[in-house]
Amino acid sequence: MAAGTALVACTYGLVRYAVGLSAPDAQRDLGLSTAAVGLVAGGTSVAYCLAAALAFLHAERRPRTVVAGAGAVAVLGAAGVGTAGSAAVFAAAAVLGSAGAGAASPGLVVLVRRAVAGPAEPRAQAVVNAGTGPGLVVAGLLAMLVERWQVAWTAAAAGTAVVTVVVLVAARGGGAAARAPRADAGRRWVLPVLAAGLLGAGSAAVWTHGRTVLQDGGLGERPALWVWVCLGVGATGAAVAGPLLLRAGPVPAWSASAALTAVAVLAWALPPRGAVPVLAALVFGLGFTTATTALIAWAGQVSRTPAAAVSVFFVALLLGQAAGAPATAALLDAGTPVALGAAAAATAAAAVLPLSGRRRAPRAR
Repeated sequence: MAAGTALVACTYGLVRYAVGLSAPDAQRDLGLSTAAVGLVAGGTSVAYCLAAALAFLHAERRPRTVVAGAGAVAVLGAAGVGTAGSAAVFAAAAVLGSAGAGAASPGLVVLVRRAVAGPAEPRAQAVVNAGTGPGLVVAGLLAMLVERWQVAWTAAAAGTAVVTVVVLVAARGGGAAARAPRADAGRRWVLPVLAAGLLGAGSAAVWTHGRTVLQDGGLGERPALWVWVCLGVGATGAAVAGPLLLRAGPVPAWSASAALTAVAVLAWALPPRGAVPVLAALVFGLGFTTATTALIAWAGQVSRTPAAAVSVFFVALLLGQAAGAPATAALLDAGTPVALGAAAAATAAAAVLPLSGRRRAPRAR
């Protein structure tokens, strides 16, 4: 669990979601435009989806191989960003690195299920999934401590390499691979897929343009980095909030956490004065990460092949982000309230949609 949590911290917090954290620096030093940042973010989501699709095919039978590949790709991408001297290299490396997160989640779901069986599994999955939070905290602190932002990416590459090895050693002999049952995709998957896509589209506004919006609104560079750290602190809280909300079931947990996320996205559009950006970051991190934890539990409820379902649901989430990032970039020309208001509406729809089909979602047998 500890090693898996650390790998999620690296592949998500230090690599995938750090692209948005580094966006203002890349715009300043490498000449990226706001529109280009949106396209890069969309590309990272597509790469995530392709990696998750490959993990869909192999995670149940060869989870350690999937995790090894996830770590290797994240390391190569982070190292590439750390040495990028042009916008093109930055974009290509950022896209590559994001694929590591796409493969990491399905592989870790299987490894955690084998290591922690029975009633304790949902909490174990929640703790590992909440690793995004500590990763975001470390990413924000690194950005403040190093003189050159690319040094933080080099450190992320080194840390990810070490953690990947630790996971592979810890998972050695952790249960024999079982024959994967036939995937059972059907109508039970439709609602989580649609809801995940909407959450992805709405959340992309903060993940991709959040720091830029804060600084364009008048917040200084260092305070904006502290807000990012607070986002990570909120995401870490999902390790506690996730299991508590899941007592009511995956669908209520999803709707509650997605609603929290929608409120936070809307608050992000307010002028960054006083405690507003800090509270928005805390609530966003908590809501979004708890929602992804609920999505993992939802996969277990509607599917006999949870790793495959997690892959599909997370692909939907990231396809939503792939569309949402450039759409937000375009809407920002009309003003921050318009762009983030649209994002909050999409996120709110993600919260409400599953409630309409709750009675028609029987548990997989």
